[in-house]
Amino acid sequence: MVRPDWYWPSARSRAYRTLAVALLAVGLLAVGARLLAGQEVAVPVQVQVPLLLKILPFDRNLQVRSGGRVVVGILYQGRYRISAGIADEVHRAIAELPATATGGLSPRSVLIDLDITPDLGPALRRLEVNVLYVSPLRAVDLATVAAVTRTGQITSLTGVPRYVEIGLAVGLDMKGERPQIVVNLGASRAEGADFSAQLLKLARVVDRAGDQP
Repeated sequence: MVRPDWYWPSARSRAYRTLAVALLAVGLLAVGARLLAGQEVAVPVQVQVPLLLKILPFDRNLQVRSGGRVVVGILYQGRYRISAGIADEVHRAIAELPATATGGLSPRSVLIDLDITPDLGPALRRLEVNVLYVSPLRAVDLATVAAVTRTGQITSLTGVPRYVEIGLAVGLDMKGERPQIVVNLGASRAEGADFSAQLLKLARVVDRAGDQP
């Protein structure tokens, strides 16, 4: 099997330096743009999407689980304006990012409207989703979403920090004037991810290994 460049340890070391620099560099941009973002999202989309995608190569199991094809499902509610707006921004941001900005990944994204998707698990399997970005949701039990990602071994990402506390795997928050990576270690492992110690050094870790949604 031909492995992509980001699989190899030397590439992950370069990715670590790139991510660390990015976290420092985007601080002022995040603060300025944050004023325009939805209240539930701590870091604006144009900042969070490149950072979240740079995190993926630090998952040492991603190659096996994805087969080298990263498909990002974007979960949202079409009848919730904030949710739909953020999902559209994320979709466009992923499409516009060059592979060099995402650690060598070339992800494609698909929109998934939860309001018209009664059975999420089969929908994710049909679309071959292996990474799920969760937009702000209204009147939805996040435990049901987490159960689907864990069963399907799908890495969950979000821009809503409290969703990571509830049971999703990776998100972004603000610490002072800079974005902060937040990792729910138990949730990420339950989803099949194996994030490197390099990433965890840069993150605020919520260690809830025994939690079940």
